Amino acid sequence: MVDAHIHISQTGEWFTRQYNASYVALMDQMDAGGVTKGLLLGLAQLDQNDYLKKVCEESNGRLFALAAFDPTRQLVEDVAPYLDCGLFRGVKLHPRRENFSPLDERLFPLYEVIAKRGSVINFDVFGHSAYLPMDQLRPTVFDRLAKKFPELKMVLSHCCTPWVMEAFFAAKSNPNVYLDCSFIIERFRGSSVTMDLLYTARHLDQKLLFGSDFPEEQVNRYLSLARVEFKDLAEEKKANIFGLNAVKVYGL
Repeated sequence: MVDAHIHISQTGEWFTRQYNASYVALMDQMDAGGVTKGLLLGLAQLDQNDYLKKVCEESNGRLFALAAFDPTRQLVEDVAPYLDCGLFRGVKLHPRRENFSPLDERLFPLYEVIAKRGSVINFDVFGHSAYLPMDQLRPTVFDRLAKKFPELKMVLSHCCTPWVMEAFFAAKSNPNVYLDCSFIIERFRGSSVTMDLLYTARHLDQKLLFGSDFPEEQVNRYLSLARVEFKDLAEEKKANIFGLNAVKVYGL
């Protein structure tokens, strides 16, 4: 069982929200849910790559990470040492928070480095931003990117909500595109989002990864929600979604 979408903070605080984002809380919830491995996604605004490295070292092989990177203020050389240490499986990019387009040419050197290494880029893709126009977050953007960089493995978080079916076809059309189902199962229950998510799980299980989005969601609780949501899937499909895909994509 792998949770492929986790955030933590060194202080345990989570911006202005009343969530416990501490390492201790995370491990307690992973233990409660029977989650054997987790992937920590760095956030550039927290400047936390060194902290994530330390936590991964202390986890006895249970945790790996994606390095945070902000192309508006960092160079590829800044993130390379983390990719070299063996604990980071790629890079986390947050276009809607850091206000940059995934097609910004400043990112192309990073894409080339990640592709050459066989590492992964996780994009936060969600149809809400105070800065970035929504059309720069649609799955069609990542379809273009996947075809420009066909060796670049990418995971699109939150199934690109609300454009889940567009995300389905982006992943289906490109062998280097994957999706994660973090955050959305209960928040959008009763909408087309969860209906389309279930369709994706049924028909594209080899491209869908489970993730909770801790601390926004409790690991064990969100895992229970996902198990209910996917209860009618074949066991092979559930095995892919709840672990095998993450192991394959991220090399966990």
